[in-house]
Amino acid sequence: MELAEIIDQTEFDPFLVDNNEEGWTVFLDRELKILSTTEYCRTLFQWLPDEIVGKRLGDLVNLAPLTSLVVAGFCFKSKLTIVHGRLFECSYVPMQENGQSTGGFLSLLGGHESTLYPHGDHLEELPADLAQSLGPLTDIVEDGLIVVDRQGTITLINQHFADAMGARAQDMIGRHLFEAYKESKNSRLPTVMETGKAEVGWPHLINGREVVACRYPLFRDGEVVGALGRILFRDVREVALLADQINTLMGQEARIPPKISKHCDFNYDINSLVGHGKVMQELKATMMRVAKRGSSVLLIGESGTGKELLAHSIHAASPRRYGPFVKVNCAAIPENLLESELFGYADGAFTGARKGGQIGKFELADGGTLFLDEISDMTISMQAKLLRVLQEKEVSPLGCEETRKFDVRIVTATNVNMEKQVEEGKFRRDLYYRLNIVPIFVPPLRQRVEDVLSIVEHFIDTFNEEFGLRVKDLAPEAWEVIKKYSFPGNIRELRNVIESAFNMVQGTQIKRSDLPDYLLQAVVRLPTNPQDILLAAGVDHRGGNLPLSNIMDEVERYLVDEAIEQAGGNKNAAATLLGISRPGIYKKLQKRRPH
Repeated sequence: MELAEIIDQTEFDPFLVDNNEEGWTVFLDRELKILSTTEYCRTLFQWLPDEIVGKRLGDLVNLAPLTSLVVAGFCFKSKLTIVHGRLFECSYVPMQENGQSTGGFLSLLGGHESTLYPHGDHLEELPADLAQSLGPLTDIVEDGLIVVDRQGTITLINQHFADAMGARAQDMIGRHLFEAYKESKNSRLPTVMETGKAEVGWPHLINGREVVACRYPLFRDGEVVGALGRILFRDVREVALLADQINTLMGQEARIPPKISKHCDFNYDINSLVGHGKVMQELKATMMRVAKRGSSVLLIGESGTGKELLAHSIHAASPRRYGPFVKVNCAAIPENLLESELFGYADGAFTGARKGGQIGKFELADGGTLFLDEISDMTISMQAKLLRVLQEKEVSPLGCEETRKFDVRIVTATNVNMEKQVEEGKFRRDLYYRLNIVPIFVPPLRQRVEDVLSIVEHFIDTFNEEFGLRVKDLAPEAWEVIKKYSFPGNIRELRNVIESAFNMVQGTQIKRSDLPDYLLQAVVRLPTNPQDILLAAGVDHRGGNLPLSNIMDEVERYLVDEAIEQAGGNKNAAATLLGISRPGIYKKLQKRRPH
């Protein structure tokens, strides 16, 4: 594959690829062998592209000390280096698949006669670069590492750190820390540079997840010239688990730290929210602000928009993240069971009760979050009991006179107009106001069409892993169908469509014919106005002297051809579109053939 094709199919910052008269760009594999190259290597070094493809980069140029950064998979920009006596600016963007390095793109810009260094001993005249002098730290390839200069500009970063930020390394390089740290607390690297003191093992909120980080000031000649940040643990809960294991091994049971709740089973956080469009960015920003407080949240959105995922994410980004996350679907539990499910019951409270009783969801969620889904389906009588519990912040299990205090954050969700429910007397006004302290509207998929591509790519990755396939993308005609369809079932329906296609696909690309028939029928429309049909079929609507049978033949021919074209050549889908059987459409096609 030519480099231009690879570049066209790969997403990365345009700072790297400058295929003009000023620079040379190569595509490298994981062993730093050249897979493809731009033609400018002929002008710079008198190398023919065919001669250097397949050779190791180190056999052609000496990029030390930048080579160690390339091998370690760091992204960097405009690092000065000398190649064959000429001064160049070197940039590198690594590529990864499933967390493993697969190579990357490297460019050399400059190399004019005005920057020609006639003697190798001029190398020491290059300014010492902060990122190039890290030494053994570049070997810690599994840790997230970031380096900034004295002004706070990112000069070096690996993808492991960028992954924690939910970004690409090439999108963060060259930016100021405060611009690059979205959905996160501001970096403390500037503070470390001001104080000159390291901070080791500090928790830090990054992209909705609390990590454990180290920060070190970097010195040259006694002056602070930058700082290095390192992510030790990608989730602070790992520290508690590690301490638990160590104490258990040492037999120090008395000093084991409090364990994470066994009910702390939230499955998603803000990193699970796919999409980077304006609507989604605003939703994430709102969610991150709200998560830090303890107020009740009402998630409002159509079915399939991902309200439960947001409930998980709010809990994961809140101070309660290490407490339990308990969910209850109010629509799935009968009223006579919902009360005991929420409040619990004592031993022998009613016929069929479990021996020893049962702890209710409010007690189970103590110190964490209780998510009540489909809250609008709760009966009026149950609403009254829920309101009392929320007001008193205490619960009495069924068959028990004892009251028990709890500390729970309430997150609820609904797919109906709650204000209308209140006006119609189907939902208590006082309970609605208690639950609706912070309403968050979850937009339907049709209002965030810019995210459809990234969501589909996410589902392709998901089902590739589940089915053991290697599907790359959708064919252009399949994309056209996806883009035209409104997806009333939202993300849940889109997921089902891609899963259905995975059951039909052959090869590495999903074709139009692999999509469900109902989707194809929904996005194609045949003309229904008789005059439009006659005109499109090339027949004068007044009929002229043509026999009626000829007019009908022309109209039929047009409609069959139009249906087949709109169905992308799928005759079964075309037959469904016309409302006839598959054999029926073949009979009509056979009738048109000359005998």
